[in-house]
Formats: sequence, C-alpha cells, structure tokens
Amino acid sequence: MKIIQITDQHVGTEEDQPHGINVRHNFQRLCRRIDALRPDHLVITGDLCLETGSSEVYRWIKEEVDRLNIPYEVLSGNHDDPCLLADVFEVTADLKEQELYYCRTWEGERFLFLDTTPGSLSHGQLDWVENQLRYGEGRCRVLFMHHPPVIAGVPHMDSKYPLQARYREALEVIFTKAREPVRVFCGHYHHARTIEESYGTVFISPSSYVQINPYSVDFEPEHTTPGFRMIELLGDKLRTSVHFLAD
Repeated sequence: MKIIQITDQHVGTEEDQPHGINVRHNFQRLCRRIDALRPDHLVITGDLCLETGSSEVYRWIKEEVDRLNIPYEVLSGNHDDPCLLADVFEVTADLKEQELYYCRTWEGERFLFLDTTPGSLSHGQLDWVENQLRYGEGRCRVLFMHHPPVIAGVPHMDSKYPLQARYREALEVIFTKAREPVRVFCGHYHHARTIEESYGTVFISPSSYVQINPYSVDFEPEHTTPGFRMIELLGDKLRTSVHFLAD
C-alpha cells in the first residue's frame, strides 16, 4: 500500500502570494506529481488555509484533489476551521462536537486521524484514541495528526506553536499502552524530522508551501520548494521517504 502525505498548504485567495510564493500554482504542481505517482491513498494533514478557515479555499482545494481520482482524507490544522472543512469535503459524519477525528480501514488495517486544531485534544478524543489503540479490532500502527506530539528541535515552532504540553504528555501515555509501536505522521513544523520515542516513531513532514529555518527562534524561510512524504506499507515493514518538487 502506497500513501502520499501532504501538509501545510496555506492556500489563500488568487491574489495572495505570501513571501512572494504563488501557493496555488505550487499546489497544482504538487497535484500533478501526485497524479504521476498514483498512490493508493492521499492524506492531507492540515493547514489547508493561509490564515483562517475559508469555504472558498476548501472548495478550490477539493476541486483540484478530486481531479486526481485518488481516495483521500483530510485533517484540520491550526489555520483551519474543522466544521467548515468537514462541510465542504462532505465528511460531517466524522465530526464529534467541533472536532474532526475518525478511523479508516484500508486493506484490513486501521488508520487513525486526529484533530489538534486548537493545539489540544478534548477528553473525548483522547479516550477515543486510547480505545482504538488498545481495544480496537484489527491492526493499527499508523496515526495521522497535524501537530507533532513531541518537541522536535525546531526552535521557532517548539517555543511558540507546539502541541500543548499536557496533551503531549497524555498522548505519550496513550501511545505507550498501545498494542504495538505507533507511527505518527504529522506536519505543522514546516520542516522534515524523524524522532524516535519509547512508543514508536514520529515522522514530521515538510510543507507544500515553505520550509522554515530549523535553527532560528524567529520565523525565517529556509527554502520555498514544496515537499511531501511517501509512506509504503509492505507487509510488516514500513518504508517512508521525503520528496521535494524540482524547481
């Protein structure tokens, strides 16, 4: 099974070009690359919108992704509105209160999708994750979310925009109790990182908008090449790699 994960698109209006980047054009380039690779599934892990959730932006992204004719899932990030997103992408059945989290089964294996929009998770969502990982039927070793559940060594994000500490700690406890090692795929940090934890591995994927300097406390773009992650499940093995579009 081959999965492509994209994250942190930060699409605005047609006129918006943050940091001089034509974000919509880059997203269309990324879609063409995904189309050429033809994965079994596409996962979009949040921050679809430039600043705040926008139905117009969600509709534009949905039209672009629908053209691929590839099954896909979408998550909300801190620059999104999970209710608007669920409405446009027609997944309101997965909303619990104002959180968009759910489970999907692909080829007999379960995949979890979390909602960390406000930098936190409700008690209900945390209980749901624990039940899925400890008592759910069938194998579950991959989890998608927007915020990393760890401090990742990127000063700008670690100091200003991490998942709140109490929720990192709660997830660590839950993941440690899982039936098998957990692989977390996330974004938010605009930089690629791999972090080994006692419960498994956290894979932070690059943005399809801009990558930030991983050594600076202040926001500072490192480069503007869109990136994505390939995830391959090969029986008991998992292989993953980070890719960037050629200029």
